[in-house]
Amino acid sequence: MKSSCVGRVREGGFTLVETTAVVAIVGALAATALPKLTALGGEARYASLDSARAALSTVAVMSHAKFLINGATTQTFEDSAVTLVHGYPAASAETADAAGLSEAYVVSPQGPGVISLVPRAIAGTPRARDCFLVYEQASSANPKPRIRMGENTRPETCV
Repeated sequence: MKSSCVGRVREGGFTLVETTAVVAIVGALAATALPKLTALGGEARYASLDSARAALSTVAVMSHAKFLINGATTQTFEDSAVTLVHGYPAASAETADAAGLSEAYVVSPQGPGVISLVPRAIAGTPRARDCFLVYEQASSANPKPRIRMGENTRPETCV
């Protein structure tokens, strides 16, 4: 005797329980990954500031070397005329431009002989207070320029 199996054919797809489980797992993964991804943005911005610091330092060293050779108080770099103070670049937008930073950074005077550079992406936002670079020109009291990160500038504050 033959037995016949008459039944329902199961259609493909996922059940509600399976779909809910997948959504819960993806949500949990997103919740743990998102803070790490945003921190990477701060680290990248901080690394960019560090590169800007190196670019300003290079312009300072090159201009000082040219000053020692020819004694001129104005040097030209990348089509930017840079005025020298005590043989080093003055704190000006031209110095940042000579370092190739004027497109990516907003340059602002902070007082006599001091400028700050803020990444253009965060300029004008509250984050700019804790993510910037300072260039302080040479003076009689400080024979070389000081190029440093802002007081509270760290990767986690540059997010």
